Amino acid sequence: MMTASTPAPHGPLLSRAGRDAFHRVPNSLRKIWGRGGTRPYHIPESESPIRLYNGRDLSGWQGHLGKHWVAAENCICGFNTAPVKVSTYLFTKKAYRNFRLLFEVKQIGSEGCAPPMHSAAAILGERISDQEEPYGFRGLLLMFCGDWGIWDAHRRNRIYPPQQPQSIMWQHHSEKVGNWNRIELLVVGNRIRMVNNGNLVVDYLEERETLFAAPIGLQLHSHTGPQKYLFRGLVLTDNPENELVTFGEPETK
Repeated sequence: MMTASTPAPHGPLLSRAGRDAFHRVPNSLRKIWGRGGTRPYHIPESESPIRLYNGRDLSGWQGHLGKHWVAAENCICGFNTAPVKVSTYLFTKKAYRNFRLLFEVKQIGSEGCAPPMHSAAAILGERISDQEEPYGFRGLLLMFCGDWGIWDAHRRNRIYPPQQPQSIMWQHHSEKVGNWNRIELLVVGNRIRMVNNGNLVVDYLEERETLFAAPIGLQLHSHTGPQKYLFRGLVLTDNPENELVTFGEPETK
């Protein structure tokens, strides 16, 4: 899919006044914790948090359990030791349309893992099954770790950032390579936003009117080399306020 690697523009640039206006989080907030040792999140009082990971097992999820997905290290772990011919996903059993998803992800480097690869959150699409892969996906992929932006797994092309060459991975400056990355996904209507470590990475308006509720998937990309990703936190709110809650957060070491 994407094998080369090069820096790209850092995305939308906002003045301080613009950042303040953009980050109008409601005054009434409450503190919640996700599983796995994440820092607390502050969400609007109007939102009811759902913990997608219970800290013990993969209840509420479906995929190649045990083979590619396990509950380990107080996280959800996606991995492969043998080649993965077709990208596979761990899906929530429930479908979501408008949501806020808060989580942290770490890509574990492995010797011999070349070319570099990424993971993604699969949203607003459909699970597809065939003889080659029963847990496939067709829809939008919010990519992170090694490559950032949006890949359309239906039309099979990169749609964000629009100026980024299709075959070149977008290395965003906010990524903490080999460490935990604190991500917020906010989907309200046809507007899709992603924040990483307090930085706005994606702000995209999908023009199609065909977006519908769908399970959320965590991606293990097709690859010839070993891969390992750890996911923790995984707090979701349904029908959220139309404001980001982690944008502008101070970064931690």
